[in-house]
Amino acid sequence: MVFFFFSALINGGDVYLSLFAAGAVVSVMTIIGASIEVIIEIFRNMRKIGTVLGFVTNGPEMVVLVVGIATGDVLFGISTPLGSSVINPFMLVLAVLVSRTAVKHFRINSVYTISCIVLTVILALLFYILPEGYYWVWIAISFLITVVLFILIPEEKEPEKELSSLPLWVVVPALVTLLVSGYFLDIVVAFARDVSNVPKGLIGFLVLATLSSWPELKSTLVFFRKNRIRSAAINIYVSNISNIWLAVVGVVLYLFFY
Repeated sequence: MVFFFFSALINGGDVYLSLFAAGAVVSVMTIIGASIEVIIEIFRNMRKIGTVLGFVTNGPEMVVLVVGIATGDVLFGISTPLGSSVINPFMLVLAVLVSRTAVKHFRINSVYTISCIVLTVILALLFYILPEGYYWVWIAISFLITVVLFILIPEEKEPEKELSSLPLWVVVPALVTLLVSGYFLDIVVAFARDVSNVPKGLIGFLVLATLSSWPELKSTLVFFRKNRIRSAAINIYVSNISNIWLAVVGVVLYLFFY
């Protein structure tokens, strides 16, 4: 809300409509995040749950990418997974601060943690520095580095089995809700862009990336409460790595078809 309010003031947009648009964006992304959380709850007893949730919590980023591809605005589509790679480390720090007791445990694989976070953040920011002629170089470097990082992810202990509070069939309406919300996402973001005069890519990189990182924050806090520090860290590792993969897919499609 603050972002769109001041953007409208600075760029000569409609302040009141910008606030309305901000509420619409938040509402759609909240619904998308809630759908992902339902899916997380249902499948939380899977093996290597930190790794699995790292992929699942990237559902909102994937929705934005698909919307960007479907509407012919691929660079907007990749802005959210790239922005999320930058935001996720802040979510991890926030989760550590909120849980308090997690700080003393978070010394596990500190070298890998720093390497993974720093490298994925650099790759995300590097895309916006390089001219378009170097996109293939970015794709090759990003894919190579993230594959190596994924291979080197530390082993994860198996979780204690817990009964899910939701029945399995709930995954169907959750997926339907996710698809419907994704359809409306481009509409509300385009409206927000028009009334606030903010570039669509900037909305994706800052606003949508922050909102889409909510599932990562929530799952990390749950892991910390269960004293599963390694699973929490792996959740962020995989989320950042798969964000770069989503962006790589989007850039490849952009170079071939747009």
